[in-house]
Amino acid sequence: MRVLRLQEVEFRRNDRVFRHSRLRALIAWLAGFAGSTDCFFEAYAHKWTVGYIFGALLLLFLLLSLRFVTARFHPSNWLVRMNETGIYVHYRSYLNYELSPDDPSVVFLSLGEIASARLIKERIETPDPASRGTQTQFLHHVELQLSGDTAPLSDALQAERGESAPMQKHWYGTSSTLYRDYPATLTAPTLLRIHWDVVPRAGKFLDLLRPYTIIAETVSVKHDFTQMKSLSREDQQKQLGELADRGQNITAVYAARKLYGGSLGEAKQMVDSLTKNKVTQ
Repeated sequence: MRVLRLQEVEFRRNDRVFRHSRLRALIAWLAGFAGSTDCFFEAYAHKWTVGYIFGALLLLFLLLSLRFVTARFHPSNWLVRMNETGIYVHYRSYLNYELSPDDPSVVFLSLGEIASARLIKERIETPDPASRGTQTQFLHHVELQLSGDTAPLSDALQAERGESAPMQKHWYGTSSTLYRDYPATLTAPTLLRIHWDVVPRAGKFLDLLRPYTIIAETVSVKHDFTQMKSLSREDQQKQLGELADRGQNITAVYAARKLYGGSLGEAKQMVDSLTKNKVTQ
């Protein structure tokens, strides 16, 4: 096992690369742009005044989400690279490509260090801040059981969660952006879980691993974050922290306000403190 900087990764022509789909993101963004254009056209041609409002709102959303498209065309947009000796796992989110390249962000695992692998299908029920109801997510993860000392990887993953975004100048001022998106986590000292939202699918990756390790049966799990009121305060805060760890900070803040009341700033401060405590432990 080796923890590496991105520039230390050996790129080979025959690598099997798993990355976030560029085509899907581009098609979705262009479809939104076409919708915005159509709203403006209808507003101009048929005196549909509301079309200007809808078109402007949709265009604003597209501008705010443009990073999700452009980041997929950045060279760092890959989650796993596999060759005949092992796999590289890029545990830094592709959205945070502006963080320092001098920081370790990749772990190399030789094929002999992977004792087993399996697919985990996860169903998550969470509060929905938009509709004030509930929302359901269906996620896929690849879980690798590792042999050997995983302490270097544990330290690297903790350091990644403690990263702060660099300040950048824009036409509207100076700001920093950090996405709380963590593609890989250690759920136990020897279990590395990789959130698989890339292409090709997880099944293809496991098929490539099959000649080298044991592929265990697929596991289906369910997590419900909508029943926090019935829990003790300690368990409530554990679930709020888990939501934040999953990158669902807005949902965690919304749930905290429902549980404890208070202002938006107070709820955000509570959620931030839960994640900071985990990093420093």
